[in-house]
Amino acid sequence: MNNSGEYIRGFTDYIILSILSKFDSYGYEITKIIDTVSKSNFQLTEATLYFALKRLQEDGKITSYAEKNKKGMTRKFYRITSSGIESLKSFRNDWKIIEHNLTNLVGGGFVYTREEWNTSTIYDEGEL
Repeated sequence: MNNSGEYIRGFTDYIILSILSKFDSYGYEITKIIDTVSKSNFQLTEATLYFALKRLQEDGKITSYAEKNKKGMTRKFYRITSSGIESLKSFRNDWKIIEHNLTNLVGGGFVYTREEWNTSTIYDEGEL
């Protein structure tokens, strides 16, 4: 899938919040989850991920802490805050409307009748 980062650009924060609503995680694991769940159709660059994490921290929607793994390496973990949970809940309500409208608009399933317009060129969905 070309330009996969473009397709999810406006949803990056909510994808991260959704992952963190299940468990605390670190940067590499977040990208791995996105890649695995999307069957490699969506991929975030490291820069996009860390800009989003920084923005979410500055907005108070996530916090971070350091933790050592079994090998003694320190990783920076991220945790969703109550503000982040509320933001995610609100977006999930909006998502139902967004998904419905995108399906109609992008999928071509909408009907629109022009008023007082020369309709000599009408495309059938099968022609596009």
